Amino acid sequence: MKKARKKTYILFTMQHVRLKQLIQVVALIVVGLLVNRFGADLAIHFGLPLYLDCVGTIYATVLGGFCPGAIVGFLTNFIGGFSESSTFYYGTVNVMIAVCTGIAASRGAFQKIYRLPKLLFFLMLLSIPCSFLSYFLFDFQIAQNVVTPIAEALHSKGFPILLSQILADFCTEIPDKSISILVAFGLFRITPTMFYTMFNSVSGREHGDNYKVRHYFHSLKAQVTGLLFISSFALAVVATAVAYKAYSEAEIREATLLSESVNVLVADAIQNADTATLDRYIRDVSERHPQILTIKPGMHAPKEGTISIVCTETPYPVCTEFSLSAIRTSVVLFCTKIFSTVFGLLLCVVFAAILFANHRVVYPIHELTDEMENFGYDTAVGRTNSIARIRSLDMETGNEIETLHSAIIKAVQEIDLYINKSEEQSNSIAKLQTNIITTLGDLVENRDETTGGHVKRTASYAEIIARQLYLDGKKKDEIDENFISSIYVAAPLHDIGKIRIPDAILNKPGKLNDEEFNIMKKHTTFGREMLRSASKNLGEIAYLNMAKDIAYSHHEWWDGTRGYPEKIKGLDIPLSARIMAVADVFDALVSIRPYKAGFAFEKAVAIIQEESGTHFDPEIVEAFVKCQDEIKKAMNEV
Repeated sequence: MKKARKKTYILFTMQHVRLKQLIQVVALIVVGLLVNRFGADLAIHFGLPLYLDCVGTIYATVLGGFCPGAIVGFLTNFIGGFSESSTFYYGTVNVMIAVCTGIAASRGAFQKIYRLPKLLFFLMLLSIPCSFLSYFLFDFQIAQNVVTPIAEALHSKGFPILLSQILADFCTEIPDKSISILVAFGLFRITPTMFYTMFNSVSGREHGDNYKVRHYFHSLKAQVTGLLFISSFALAVVATAVAYKAYSEAEIREATLLSESVNVLVADAIQNADTATLDRYIRDVSERHPQILTIKPGMHAPKEGTISIVCTETPYPVCTEFSLSAIRTSVVLFCTKIFSTVFGLLLCVVFAAILFANHRVVYPIHELTDEMENFGYDTAVGRTNSIARIRSLDMETGNEIETLHSAIIKAVQEIDLYINKSEEQSNSIAKLQTNIITTLGDLVENRDETTGGHVKRTASYAEIIARQLYLDGKKKDEIDENFISSIYVAAPLHDIGKIRIPDAILNKPGKLNDEEFNIMKKHTTFGREMLRSASKNLGEIAYLNMAKDIAYSHHEWWDGTRGYPEKIKGLDIPLSARIMAVADVFDALVSIRPYKAGFAFEKAVAIIQEESGTHFDPEIVEAFVKCQDEIKKAMNEV
């Protein structure tokens, strides 16, 4: 019951937040429309050869992103079309201004004033298709707007109409867009930060820094955006094609009916011998219907091409010619208006759909994917933190993404539980192995009556030295946490070969003779053979491989003069064996033997230092000296 109440409260809160965001977006759109209307009215009032009707579009785009900006741009021209019909069809151009502004803003154009010319450049390029649109909308004549005087002046000097229109638009657009961009920049800079951050979610800025993919064009966001744009363009083209077909057929049908009506009326006038009425009627029809070319008494053969003839057989036959090219021009003008309007509207719908898709699908999936890719499987703390981050993701989408989020949380919790159990079992097995190895080392040690506690102490020394090397950044390519844990487990097996050395030699109270010493030295070879045999049964295990190196080479000398069994030197001696050499000799020095007393701790450390560079690796001796306090503590504990 409590869970149900909590979920209901969360849903209510999310709906309240979304309603608040919707109100904020609507308010921004209204502000943008008012700013655009104010700028346009200001230009008209002072008779300026400027438009100033896109300041609000630019401002709304910078503040709220593509969607509010595109809607402001389209509605500005839609509303303006009620007072000036040609303005209605420029909605697509204003939407494209929002697109250019959004791209520029996402690249930081409005952070510094010297970056603004980049946006101006793109808006100037946008004026070229705008000029073509004007050329079509005004029946292939000079557009009747603020650029008319400039365009007519250029045309009077011999420039073609279209080129005159393009050059006139450029001359007007440069100051118009420069002023619009600067005013929008000023409004943006004086806007309080709290209002700017209010639209971070809608504009995509909230997710922009986190939304980083390796290949953007292969991302879900790019695919959704591309599909929506292609679909909207295709829909606009199809709508225009259908309009072209239907309107052209309707125009031809209307012209045919008109011609038949004209023929009947002309025939009546001829029958009544009313020449004055006939001339006046023919002149009136030609003025009101430009597609009507000629009205001729009598029958005439039909023509092919750009002229169509409609003849009526009455007591007084009459034929009317009308221009198909004029009808096609009218149809093209109509289709241009349709395409411009529909495409502008569809772009607004596309940006709204992209906004919806990004917040309900793309960003949630990306956040889930990013968390799963960076899931901290390695440690219990990492897994706990990752699960907490996944839980904290805002996935109240009301669709399958929310269900997926819940399923992923459940799955990772079960994975965490499974890994924890596996780690517990693995730790138990590792402890068992360590105990077995230590016990095996103790068995060897128990045969050697002179080395009590040696196995455990040297394992501790080796671990401490290895960790000091790791902390000092030495041997980075070899030492890590696995190396440190492995050497602690492998070290007790360093003298396992002694199990095959006769007791008489192993426990001889006095000094060994040469023959006995040669037999004693074989414990290194015996140890490696025994561990190799174990590896065949147990497989390649890290600590066993290290134990083989330690058992075989821990009596080698750094300078290669007196070591055994191979007298290898320097870096040819495995690192684990070089560490073990220091630990083994140090413990022998401080331990009591039947044939000697144990050295004091400080004396033993001094002897190790004296043999640095001859018996021992200097870097390992340096690490040993640094951690001698820990070594002393371990020596006293075992």
